[in-house]
Amino acid sequence: MARVGSSPITKQPDSHEILNTFDIMGNEIVFHEWTVEDKTCGCGTTYYTTFTDARLLIRTKKITCCNCCDQENYNDVSIFLRDIAAMRQSTEPRRCCTFCTCCHSPKRMEIRGTFGSQILHVLKADMDSLQIGISAAIGNHKLISHH
Repeated sequence: MARVGSSPITKQPDSHEILNTFDIMGNEIVFHEWTVEDKTCGCGTTYYTTFTDARLLIRTKKITCCNCCDQENYNDVSIFLRDIAAMRQSTEPRRCCTFCTCCHSPKRMEIRGTFGSQILHVLKADMDSLQIGISAAIGNHKLISHH
């Protein structure tokens, strides 16, 4: 008779606090977290990204120039690594607001897949390790070895 059972949980979940509506799942391991602020002229955007062994969790938080609003203005995204089909480093210049052209934006990487397209904002020093890390993690989800 065949025995059917679930695999045991070998790692207890960390009570890891992340800035995202989508929480860390039971056996999920956090590889890296980073925050990038892109502010000029008193306004801008802050990007919070958490890279796990299964997903990318991204929060984009807008900061208005006039500080007239008391509500939080953010957008949360959860992308499963298995759904990523392509990555590319974006070098397109951009303007951060209509009044200012002096912006020095962080490095950006675009990922595409079944979810559409998403831009990751990272520090220049983190770009190489991020590209290698995400490629390896995606490979772990998509490549199946047969023995």
